[in-house]
Amino acid sequence: MKTLITARFDRQYTKLLETVTTDYAFAGYGVTGEKMPVPEMKVKIKGIELLITEFEDITDEVIEAADRLKIIVCCRNEAFASVDIGAATAKKIPVLRAGGRNAIAVAEHTIALFMCVSKNISLTDHLLKYTDELTGVSYKDGSGRRAETMSEWSMDPDAPFALYGGGPEMYQKTFGQVGFGMIGREVAGRARALGMELLIYDPYVSQRDMDYLGAKKADLDTVMKDSDFISVNCNVVPETEGMISREKIALMKPTAYFVNTARAKVLDYDALYDALKENRIAGAGLDVYPVEPIPSGDKFLGLKNVVLTPHLAGSARDIVGHQTEITLHDVKKLLAGEPPRFICNPEVLS
Repeated sequence: MKTLITARFDRQYTKLLETVTTDYAFAGYGVTGEKMPVPEMKVKIKGIELLITEFEDITDEVIEAADRLKIIVCCRNEAFASVDIGAATAKKIPVLRAGGRNAIAVAEHTIALFMCVSKNISLTDHLLKYTDELTGVSYKDGSGRRAETMSEWSMDPDAPFALYGGGPEMYQKTFGQVGFGMIGREVAGRARALGMELLIYDPYVSQRDMDYLGAKKADLDTVMKDSDFISVNCNVVPETEGMISREKIALMKPTAYFVNTARAKVLDYDALYDALKENRIAGAGLDVYPVEPIPSGDKFLGLKNVVLTPHLAGSARDIVGHQTEITLHDVKKLLAGEPPRFICNPEVLS
């Protein structure tokens, strides 16, 4: 099976690849770090039977130019972001995706954001490195016996311990999880490992599916109202667009923290900004934004009670191995006449 691989590929899975095909070539983003342009893809796709891609734009033009293509693999959770699935379906070409490839990475990043914002880790790191606010200061209790016997920075009321300490422990707090798919389950599992009580909103998942974590299924209002930490990890579908609205944010405790590592469309960012600015909630962590890259001068950049990262949650060096293994196993299943785990257009198999 003649194969073109433009995705990042973990070479430790070469033997697994060669159980599928020995006629393969690497090109595009996985080699150069830059997406292959569509005109070049239209040429490269000629004679290719299996395409394993990641970030290249597999448009209707590319699919139309493919004269022998039998399988498209997109090494992303959301294959539609790179592949015209409708065009592939029209030509009866199955499109596979790397479901859950970055679930662990996103889950770890989510918990890290909660810790950074609730314990003022990012804020105080910035103040120490880039300002004299905490270093160029002489505290009243900086001399005498206390200074000789204790290693504390200072116990003055304007010192870091008083100003930036005292954040909540996560242990035995209520963790609200919005969305209980592959990523949501990884997040909830880590929260449970920290000794938290779990409230989960996902209308498509039963209580029985949550029992292994000792979690309680709840409606969205209950999650927003009763949780101390709230994580959003749901897909963007018509039902979830704008789901975390101004009204839902108004239900949150003033001591609660909120993190969004899902998609910007699920959240009313203006409402969240108002709640943070007015200290109606304790803090937030954000990895996704309505406009990316986030514009210079964006109003969120001026808030001290929010930790911002530039859409990094789904990025980890281990993901390349995950996506390689996940997709190759599904290709093997498809070739053996078995249903693959992650297919975007199963109707083409019937």
